[in-house]
Amino acid sequence: MSNKNLYESYYHAFEGLSHALWTQKHVRIQLTIVMLVLVLAYVRGLDELRVLFLFSAIAVILIAELFNTAIEVVVNMVTESYHPLAKIAKDVAAAGVLIASMYAILVGVTVFVPVKTIRDWLAKTPQFRPQPDLVVVILLAVAIVFILVPLAKIRVGHGSILRGGAVSGHTAVAFLLTAAIAIKCTFDPLTTISALVLAVLVAQSRVEGKIHTVGEVFWGASVAVALLLLLLLMRSMGLVPALLPH
Repeated sequence: MSNKNLYESYYHAFEGLSHALWTQKHVRIQLTIVMLVLVLAYVRGLDELRVLFLFSAIAVILIAELFNTAIEVVVNMVTESYHPLAKIAKDVAAAGVLIASMYAILVGVTVFVPVKTIRDWLAKTPQFRPQPDLVVVILLAVAIVFILVPLAKIRVGHGSILRGGAVSGHTAVAFLLTAAIAIKCTFDPLTTISALVLAVLVAQSRVEGKIHTVGEVFWGASVAVALLLLLLLMRSMGLVPALLPH
C-alpha cells in the first residue's frame, strides 16, 4: 500500500506510533523515563550540547523499539508457529534495542554524572583509592566480560545467561578483580594470595554446585585475566585513554 500524498504519509506514521504506544508496554515505560529525564535535565539546567546528546539517545532508543515492534508484527504475520528463522529475526531486533539502551545509559551517566564528580568521590574515600586509570580499565574489562560471557553461552547453546554455560561469568569477574588487586598492590604476596584464594573459592563453589565444570571455570578465569592484561597493555600503548586523569 503506497501513500498518495504527504498527509497520508504523516497519518500512517502517527497510526504506527499510536499502535506502538498503546500495544507495547516497553514503549510506554520508555516514554515515561524520557519525560522524567527531560524534567531532570531542566532542573539541572544542562547546556545545549548535553541536551542534544540526551535527545540523540532518546531518538535512538525509540527508533530501535519501533523497528523491533515492526519486525515482530511482520514475523507474526508470516508465521504463527515456532520457526528458528522467526526466532533469529526477533532476537536480532531485540539486540538492536539492547545496544540502543546501552548507548542511552552511557549518555545518561556522562551527562548527569560528570567525570570530576566520580574522581572527587574516589579521592574522598580512604578505604578505596585506586589509580584512576586502573579504575577505567577495570570497569571497561567488567563491561566486556558481561558482553562476551552471554555471547559465548548463547553460541554454545549450553546453560542460561545467568546460570551455567560454556564460560563461568562469576569466576571471570572474581579473577578479573583478583588480577586488578594484584596489580594495584604491586603484587604484594599477602594481598595477592588472599585475593586469589577468594577467587578460587568462587570458582570452587560453581563446580561444587554443579553449575559449571572445571573446564568452564578455567575458561572464565583465563578470559578475565587475559582481557585485563590486554587492556593494560593497550593503556600503556596509549590506546585506552585516561578518562579519569590524576
